[in-house]
Amino acid sequence: MGIYTFLDLFAGAGGFTEGMLLASHDRSCFKLVAASDIHPNAHLTHKNRFSKQLGINYSFLVEDISCDSFVQNIIDCVNNQIGESCIDVIVGGPPCQGFSVFGKRDEEDPRNDLFISYLKVIEALKPKYFVMENVPGLATMYGGKTIQKIYEQVSNLKPVEYRLNGPIQVNAADFGVPQLRERILFIGYREDMPQIKNIAPSHHEQYITVKEAIGDLAFLRTWETTNNYDISYPPNSKYQQESRNGRLFLQRGIERADNDLKNHEAAKHSPEVIARFAMIEQGKGLDSIPKALWEAHLHSAKKWCVRLHPDLPSFTVVTLPDDFVHYERHRILTVREMARLQSFDDTFEFLGPRASGGGGKGNKKRNSELPQYSQVGNAVPPLLAKAIGNTLLQGNESALPYQGGLGGF
Repeated sequence: MGIYTFLDLFAGAGGFTEGMLLASHDRSCFKLVAASDIHPNAHLTHKNRFSKQLGINYSFLVEDISCDSFVQNIIDCVNNQIGESCIDVIVGGPPCQGFSVFGKRDEEDPRNDLFISYLKVIEALKPKYFVMENVPGLATMYGGKTIQKIYEQVSNLKPVEYRLNGPIQVNAADFGVPQLRERILFIGYREDMPQIKNIAPSHHEQYITVKEAIGDLAFLRTWETTNNYDISYPPNSKYQQESRNGRLFLQRGIERADNDLKNHEAAKHSPEVIARFAMIEQGKGLDSIPKALWEAHLHSAKKWCVRLHPDLPSFTVVTLPDDFVHYERHRILTVREMARLQSFDDTFEFLGPRASGGGGKGNKKRNSELPQYSQVGNAVPPLLAKAIGNTLLQGNESALPYQGGLGGF
């Protein structure tokens, strides 16, 4: 059995961490050494999950990765856990607001260069592999200059040289996530390590639908909150049952100490909002509301809002909870339902404020507070991260063969 260490940067609530811990191959697995994020609420959620619930001894650094002190501080975190041993893998998804089709595209957004700070950690810790996750817009935005800059920065890493493969385009739905979420990956590998060329899909015959993912939670109406499952809505899919049991709990032989349903609180919509939601057709947006009703009673300044279709995967989950309307109930999704669509299971509890206002100034507050909805929407889906971890553990058919399974890893 091989145990391989990893560090999660821009960790957020812990989607990448969760997936890496789920990964396994031929009795080999990953061990979490350290994680980091700038947001205290991400720290609360992450430590509650991996330290309190799962009993993992690791370090978490709350600091801006662009600070001058960050590299030394994260080195200290790693050394406190494993001494001066080389860490095997570093993963992370630098923020993507400057590239996202949903946000304001700004070539001068300082967050666009956070990958440079990420690479400074790579240069200092010299991992065998590193993985960067981001939105597809990064590949084409600004005439491809960002991709060129990433390759240039990686080629300049010293004293150890690295090679880079990417952008590799993936869709989370191909890995068992009930969501059409396209992302790109960059996989860097040290010059003495085999190349990883792609991430193999999980070979699901059909995409998991919204109803298969959250149908057993549909009992909750607007203004309601609960800490319990409803016996009238039993799990009726494998995905729902696994979500209730907890995938990491099952893997580690942990039995749920309670059957509490966390983060399942419905929004308190006004009658006008409920009426507007009621008129949106499944799988469609605000433009499906009859024009006469829209102009007379249901007009809204909001530009984008869709009702999920029960028999299709979800659209890309984002940080704005009022972008999605439940396929059956006339309300937005709860944090728990959004988490299910991201492939977090029900044992994973999100801490901090549930939400922090709407649009406009509320966006700035969400960025500073990182409420639960933002923690969910910003995360790497755990089942996608699991596939990445599995690929790193087992190698790739098109890569050079490992010696003795994972001899060089």
